[in-house]
Amino acid sequence: MTVRVYLAAVRVTPGPPQTGDLPAERFFVHASEVPEVWIETESTAVPDRGRAVAFALARPMDLGFERVTGTIERKVNKRSRSLDDRDK
Repeated sequence: MTVRVYLAAVRVTPGPPQTGDLPAERFFVHASEVPEVWIETESTAVPDRGRAVAFALARPMDLGFERVTGTIERKVNKRSRSLDDRDK
C-alpha cells in the first residue's frame, strides 16, 4: 500500500542512496503560501510522526538530487481505487 509522508525541515541532496534510506517512488512540492513537501513510498518501514527520515529516489532521474531528508509531520495511507471509483 502506498504511504504519503508529509515532511518538515526538508533537505534535498545529491549523492547515492545511503544504508537505511527508504525508497521514494514519488516526490511532491506544493509551493503555496503554506508550502508542503511529501513523498509517496511503498515502504512499510516509515517511522512515526516527529522522527527523522531519509529517502532515496527509487530511480535515477538527473534532477540534481537523489536523497530527501526531513522530519515526519504526518503520514497517510492511500487507499487503492477500484475501477468503479475511477469512472466517477
